Amino acid sequence: MLRIVLVCVVGLLGGLGVSNSFGQSSTELRDVQIQVKEMFKHQRYREAVPFAQRAIRLSEEEFGLEHPTTAAFVFNLAKLYQKQSQYKDAEPLYKRALAIRENALGNGHADVAASYNSLGRLYDAQGQLADAEHFYSLALDVMTVALADDPHVINAMSRIAATYRAEAYHNRARLLHEQENYGDAENLFGAAMVIMRSTFGEKHAEVARAYENYAALLRDMGRPEDAAEKEEYARAIRARRAR
Repeated sequence: MLRIVLVCVVGLLGGLGVSNSFGQSSTELRDVQIQVKEMFKHQRYREAVPFAQRAIRLSEEEFGLEHPTTAAFVFNLAKLYQKQSQYKDAEPLYKRALAIRENALGNGHADVAASYNSLGRLYDAQGQLADAEHFYSLALDVMTVALADDPHVINAMSRIAATYRAEAYHNRARLLHEQENYGDAENLFGAAMVIMRSTFGEKHAEVARAYENYAALLRDMGRPEDAAEKEEYARAIRARRAR
């Protein structure tokens, strides 16, 4: 049987990928994953689910239940559920992928950080800010270790680490805002915005979201003019993305 190497793709804020190529996959598994990626690209998330489930079964047969490649396919299915706001379905899958990666790769691997970050985003989407902050911070801790251990890929991984740092700061700021700790929240929002703008540019949806959350804080601080300025920045970004 022809065997094809799986390519490593570590997602930042979206997209699907396969973990580092621990071994090789069959043509059948490769073809199923190509179909899943294509459907994901065109936002056909519900249609992609049975194909993603099949990819997991094939990977379990070829690589085993506890292999990082299997973890990657489990992670992909979790992401498909999350895109459909099926958070209860996504959570155990993200946790399964994380457990496999921790056991197989150790706590200093970028794929482990990706799992932590995705759990953070899952809880963030449900308004569970304390849990989200916990996992965002873990993702950043892992990336710090990964960067120290692998200087040969520092440029690519530094961007990922910057993304996780911005998310950790942003979420912590939102949590402090909820706790009415406005001064510390503002400082963290400012730090998050600097990182986001330099990492993503001024047209990214995450930057718009950060501006909106920053504006909400400023309104609660009694600074409506400053808040309106941030809201206008967010509107401009969303308008450019809608064109």
